[in-house]
Amino acid sequence: MSLKQKLLLTTTCLHLSLFSVAFIFRIQLGSFLVLVEAILILSFVIFYRLMIKALQPLEYIETFSTLLKEQDFTTRFSTLNQPELDRLIDQFNIMLKKLHHERLAMGEQKGVYQKLMAESPIGVVLLDYDGRLSDINPASKQLLSLKKNNPIGKSLAQLSKTQLRYLSDIAVDSYQLIEIGQGRQLKIAHYEIRDRGFNRSFYMLYELTSDIVELQKSAYEKLIRLMSHEVNNTIAITNSLLESCLTFKKQLDPGSGEELENAINIVINRNASLNQFMQGYSNVVKLEKPIKTSFDLSKMLRDLSTLFYAECNNRNITINLQSEQKRYIIADANLFEQVLVNLLKNGLEAIGKDGEINITLKQEKNMTHLMVEDTGCGISVEVERRLFTPFFTFKEFGQGVGLMLVREILNLHEITHQLVNRKDRQGAVFSLSIIR
Repeated sequence: MSLKQKLLLTTTCLHLSLFSVAFIFRIQLGSFLVLVEAILILSFVIFYRLMIKALQPLEYIETFSTLLKEQDFTTRFSTLNQPELDRLIDQFNIMLKKLHHERLAMGEQKGVYQKLMAESPIGVVLLDYDGRLSDINPASKQLLSLKKNNPIGKSLAQLSKTQLRYLSDIAVDSYQLIEIGQGRQLKIAHYEIRDRGFNRSFYMLYELTSDIVELQKSAYEKLIRLMSHEVNNTIAITNSLLESCLTFKKQLDPGSGEELENAINIVINRNASLNQFMQGYSNVVKLEKPIKTSFDLSKMLRDLSTLFYAECNNRNITINLQSEQKRYIIADANLFEQVLVNLLKNGLEAIGKDGEINITLKQEKNMTHLMVEDTGCGISVEVERRLFTPFFTFKEFGQGVGLMLVREILNLHEITHQLVNRKDRQGAVFSLSIIR
């Protein structure tokens, strides 16, 4: 029962009681009975009108609450020439006007936000207060290959099997470069915003474009050329002086002469090793524009299998080539051979001893697919993130130029490629796709 109903019931009962008393004492009241009844009727009417006016603010509050629930902020209340109630109505109207303007502003901002999220080439991933994904734009889905997945409402832990897993390891106000396959790298930055008193995380994803890669390449090319120039000049002068020193052998007794010759030859050999060491870096920056011709990739793979036969035999490693048919591709044969040599070397080093390298060559419409699989130790998460990074290596005596050279050659040929762990089996697989 509402307050209005309670007050009306109480007033009615009170006046009915008074009417009953007046009726009981009607003889004693005589002619005054009509006057008493008139006064009671007037009292009831006045009391009822005052009650209605007193309860009007409550009715306006109820109406205002209904408008808030329905989010109807365009309605306005009219004044009633009652000072107390009109002040309340004015406050309601001011509040509704502000809410209406704020709603319009929020709608405009939301429209701009949605437009930016949809059209931005930069990936944006937004988490809610509980660390679950609340929004992700199309660019992020494309960069992270999430076209068939709907991650909204899920935590990063629940998305550990997708490329969103990289986000959980990035600290606030920092970024990481992530390798996502096919020679593509992402820069993922992690930030926080303050929303209604709580922190919310959001991530921005940038793909390293060819312009940025070119700047990176230009920087290390200058460094390598400078180092190579200085090292080669120093080695040439040093070897010249050492060879001149060998002429003094004749002026020494036989024993001392032999020792001098051995010592000088050791230094000359070390210089040759240093020169060979620098040559590995120089090969990366000396790559010329590919001279593309048509050649049989199957034959090249068979020839390389024969080339590595002795080393494979010593390590008890078998190379299995699953293609006896001729497979012609158009590429620079010399450069492509360097790619295959590096892939086979990496496979042998990953296996160590006792294993196999499976090479699969398939034709699909206008595409030739090549996969080089090994049964080695596979790729750790840390290494996977930094694959193809210039000069990065996880080998104890590596230079970090093998995969770097492979990437440069394949990029010159515009060949898509990726290096990942084998599914459900130990080892890694390097795959590439060549357009005929």
